Amino acid sequence: MSETIGAVDAWATLVQPGTIDRWPPEFISIFKKYGSLELFTKGMSVEQIIDNMDEAGVDRLMLSAFGYGEYDIISNEEVAEICAKHPDRFTGVGTIDPRGKPMDVVREIERISRELELRGLRLEPYAYGDGTVGAPPNAKMYWPVYAKCVELGLPVAIQVGHTGPLLPSEAGRPIHLDEVALAFPELVIIGCHIGQPWHEEMMILAWKHPNVYVETSARTPKHWPESFVKFATTYGQDKVLWATDYPLLTFDRTLKEVRDLGVTDAVYRKLVRENTLRAFRMED
Repeated sequence: MSETIGAVDAWATLVQPGTIDRWPPEFISIFKKYGSLELFTKGMSVEQIIDNMDEAGVDRLMLSAFGYGEYDIISNEEVAEICAKHPDRFTGVGTIDPRGKPMDVVREIERISRELELRGLRLEPYAYGDGTVGAPPNAKMYWPVYAKCVELGLPVAIQVGHTGPLLPSEAGRPIHLDEVALAFPELVIIGCHIGQPWHEEMMILAWKHPNVYVETSARTPKHWPESFVKFATTYGQDKVLWATDYPLLTFDRTLKEVRDLGVTDAVYRKLVRENTLRAFRMED
């Protein structure tokens, strides 16, 4: 069924050959836990990624830039270049460090949107602290970021929940986003990785706020919490975005596990395609 629906993965990572040294030590442990360190070390070409997409019936990846401190792991420019070469398969999501001077930060967001033509912004609250304490997304450093994203029509995808890497988790409490959603009702907010162990907070925020969504990257449907399965398949079916954090998880495995939840065709289509297109303002 996924072949005919054409899934859209809400979060994928570019892991090219020769780029493993870009990743800081704090992240290597999570690659080991997922059993994907060899893949990250070896890397994958864009052609290999597209082949994997075709095999699993995936139409498009939301391909994310990613940085951590001095580590420019996947630059906005790299993402934009690949998306420009394969516009029918990849859509870019950029990133910034909100700790800079506010006007420098908003000018970079402007460049990401208008020059690089990326379609969203990714933020990682654990990354904007000292390695022990992060910066929750209701801190004042984010306010200019949110205002600019509203102006440009960019959704903001924010890491929520505990961190897999050896980095602080408290800043990922989803409840911090309640204040953000109230202050910026026009802003599309996507809480990534479900929000465990605070997934109940993330679910209720998505139920409460029209422009708040939950994204499932790096969390296999087979191991979703029972309450989240009920949310995704019933009263929250319009607010959940399927994602893999590819190649941390694979397309075929996670799509099969969504099907194995016993969802109807209509709900399956929402979870693996329609909700992501709507959240990123790319409706069919």
